[in-house]
Amino acid sequence: MAGAVRLRGLISASANAAIAAAYAPEHARLLRTRDLRATQEDILRKILRRNAASQFGKAHRFASIRSVRDFRQAVPTSTWDDYAEATDRIARGEAGVLTTEPVRLLEPSSGSTAASKLVPYTRSLRAEYQRGLKPWLHDLYRAYPRLLRGTSYWSITPPGAALAQLRARYAVGSRGVPIGFDEDADYLGPLAKRLVSSVFAVPQEVARTTDMDRFLDDTCVHLLAACDLALVSVWNPTLFTILLDRMRARADEFLPQLGDRRREVASPLRDGDWGALWPGLTVISCWADAAASAPAAVLASRFPGVVLQPKGLLATEGFVSLPLVAAGGAVLSARSHFFEFYEADGASPAPPAADGVLMAHELEVGRRYGVMLTTGGGLYRYRLGDLVEVTGHHGVLPVLGFLGRLDHVSDVVGEKLSEAFVTRVLVEYGLADSSLVAADDHYDLRTTSSDPAAADRVDEALRANFHYDHARRLGQLGPVRRVSRAPEGLAATRGRLGDVKPMPLVGPADSASLHRGTA
Repeated sequence: MAGAVRLRGLISASANAAIAAAYAPEHARLLRTRDLRATQEDILRKILRRNAASQFGKAHRFASIRSVRDFRQAVPTSTWDDYAEATDRIARGEAGVLTTEPVRLLEPSSGSTAASKLVPYTRSLRAEYQRGLKPWLHDLYRAYPRLLRGTSYWSITPPGAALAQLRARYAVGSRGVPIGFDEDADYLGPLAKRLVSSVFAVPQEVARTTDMDRFLDDTCVHLLAACDLALVSVWNPTLFTILLDRMRARADEFLPQLGDRRREVASPLRDGDWGALWPGLTVISCWADAAASAPAAVLASRFPGVVLQPKGLLATEGFVSLPLVAAGGAVLSARSHFFEFYEADGASPAPPAADGVLMAHELEVGRRYGVMLTTGGGLYRYRLGDLVEVTGHHGVLPVLGFLGRLDHVSDVVGEKLSEAFVTRVLVEYGLADSSLVAADDHYDLRTTSSDPAAADRVDEALRANFHYDHARRLGQLGPVRRVSRAPEGLAATRGRLGDVKPMPLVGPADSASLHRGTA
């Protein structure tokens, strides 16, 4: 047993050292950025040149664009609705729509008016993503060398019904484009994925089951067996909290599945002594801003000696910022995409006129901005819908704090339910005067309807949203609960008194203004 542990330690140390060394050049290139404007303009030129022959590039005269000003005049700002028809064609096998590069797969994310959107991934977009991921990982290893000696837990989850439905919808033979990465490590590419996978505390095959209870149980057992766990990387902190609570609740079932020596170490599990369980755990990486701040604080309280590092701003569409220890926050991933910004206060999701749009080098400390991306995956001047604040600079790189969403999206644990999608669901079921209200771990359907099955039907319809279905399967969110509201009672509203408009969706940020009905 001791020999096996030592061998695993040697394998982990070798793989981690190889990862740190392989990612050092990208880290150095980011920190060597001196002329942020020139760096960004060069990225834009390459994207436009590469995609000039695409249908989108021809329609917007990419070949004749010579400057950022030309680009802004030729290409309007966009939201996801501007790409829905194009990505549907891509999914069915049409080439050259948004990019000249082949689309390798379409990655699902939560939609705005539709249940889900499919983001095109090209080789260029994956490279852009890696130019954010690699500096972050190298920086972690450099700042916390203890990570080199241990294993890592990167969240992996089984594909759910929403993904299965998307794959079935676009199963059109050999011409169809694959739907969805199998796991987060796929973002890194084949070679890097093999390196990172060799230090996983939970093997990838655990996520191949379709039984969520079995998946959660197997994940718990592998984590309990990982005496050398050093890094935990999850998206929403509630996922790891759910696993911890499951370990304690089912300790009598899980502990006999471990070796004798590990069972002794795991005994403090019943007392919640996580430090004794994983003495080498050094860093937990998760969302910790906006709606995730409270659950992140709860998770941090369970690990007082462990660094909880807030993730940067990452979206399916692109990589905006990455945490650097020396920066004290997340810096702009300036070598990933072409970024534009516009001053925003959270009241309006739309940017101002072209002359009010800024480049990265023009951002000012203390100001709040909406983010726009132009990427190698075929999104051009795409309004991401996220609000950031510049809290400082690390060299020439702006340090960005994530404040929340600009568009009306409810995001408790990463589900990103949009008002347009929720409205469509409520109208479909004859619940147009009802409101869907975010609670701590579920949504309430506040309604005058007497239908006892209304909440169940709404919950099922919401699960067509990729990330909502994901949160429900993991137990991060419970089912929608029906809450009666008297017919004369006021629904959740927005606007001035006398100009009251019903709010079909009440997210965490809206809850303070909610006029509550009768439970």
